[in-house]
Formats: sequence, structure tokens, C-alpha cells
Amino acid sequence: MAFRRGDVVLIPFPYTDLSASKTRPAVVVSSDIYHTRRSELLLAYVSSRISQVDPAIDYVLTDWEDAGLLKPSYVRPKVAAIEPTLIVHCVGALSNRDLLEVDSCLRRALGLIETALDDVLAEMDLTTQPVATVQALAEKSVAATVAYASAGKSRVDLDRLRQLLSG
Repeated sequence: MAFRRGDVVLIPFPYTDLSASKTRPAVVVSSDIYHTRRSELLLAYVSSRISQVDPAIDYVLTDWEDAGLLKPSYVRPKVAAIEPTLIVHCVGALSNRDLLEVDSCLRRALGLIETALDDVLAEMDLTTQPVATVQALAEKSVAATVAYASAGKSRVDLDRLRQLLSG
């Protein structure tokens, strides 16, 4: 069976000291491009011990029942590379809403938020994105540029912005 990003699976997840493992749920966080190049899956830890959630890095699943989990659960950005043959069972998949939040949790934990915008600008065709997303990005960008200009922090070409907006 081919696994996809967002699938919730049961696997022997290793303890952090590698002394043993325990069969537990995990979520596939690796991408299709990763799967075409590597045989293993990247999986993030899932736990039902809600009292141990660290809101700065963990995400409590909203749609845990739809994902096939038996109890309210959270995803912790504890990632392991596991061969698909070790998967005991696929119990379900995260909702789009939960998967987006897990992505955000991983970016925060891995320190990728600050570099994400550079990647977006270099790699993404914004014309293929939802208009609301592109407009929100434009509005935040214009507001930040105006704030920079007002504070005199850097050389900003407001005339260029006006030209683009009137064009």
C-alpha cells in the first residue's frame, strides 16, 4: 500500500534513546516528492496524553475521530524515518485543517518560519494560489513596506508601490 502525507498509521515508534519502541499512532509528514526518491516515510509522533501538550510546539487534533484515533490526541514534532514495511495498520488520515496545523507546528519546531517566505518567493507561482491568500500576502507586504518607510529604517520605493497598485 502506498502511503500519503497526512495518513495516520500504527507503527513501532522508537523511544528517543533508541532502547526500544512502542506500537503507537503516527502521522506521515513526508511529501510525494520525498516518496518518489526515498523508500522510508517520515512520521511524526501522535499521543493521547493531552496533559503533556506543549502549545508552543504541539498541535491538538481537532478532527481526531475522523482520523481514526480512539481518543483525543495531539501531534508532537518528534520525527522518525521508518520503512513502510514496519507499518502495522493505516487507521485513517488527518483532515485538511489538522494537516495544515501540523505543518505549522513542524515549521515552528524546526525553525522554518523565518525562511519560508524566501522559499515561497523563489519556488511558488503565486498565480496558482487562491486569490484570498495572494491578497492577504500583498496586504501584509504593503503594510510592512509602509511601516519601514515611515520609520525610516530602510530605503523604500513607495512610488513603485503606487505605480504597481494603480496599474
